[in-house]
Amino acid sequence: MLDINNKNQKGVSLYLTIVILSVLTAAILTMISISVSQIKVIQTLGNSVIAFYGADTGIERVLYGVYKEGYIPALGECPLDYRGTLDNGASYEVCVSDESASIILSTGSYKKTKRRIEINF
Repeated sequence: MLDINNKNQKGVSLYLTIVILSVLTAAILTMISISVSQIKVIQTLGNSVIAFYGADTGIERVLYGVYKEGYIPALGECPLDYRGTLDNGASYEVCVSDESASIILSTGSYKKTKRRIEINF
């Protein structure tokens, strides 16, 4: 009778080992999934900052044009002189609002991220 109980105990331990390994594997895969999604969020945040500074460069460029080069904004205009690509790969485009010539919009782009700055001067 003791031999029958020992055989049953061996089968239970194998089953218990498989269950524990399955739970551990699921927990590890969940942590890896969370880590990968957090890495993507951090990369997007970094791209967002670079795109924002690209837009800021466009604003600075148009303000320089207005105050030093005599540029006069016209409604809805997006002049070619106020578009560019920076050394880090970010780009910017400056446009004048359709509503007022004193509202300047600058859009910075980096990879697939875009940020826009609007100024009133």
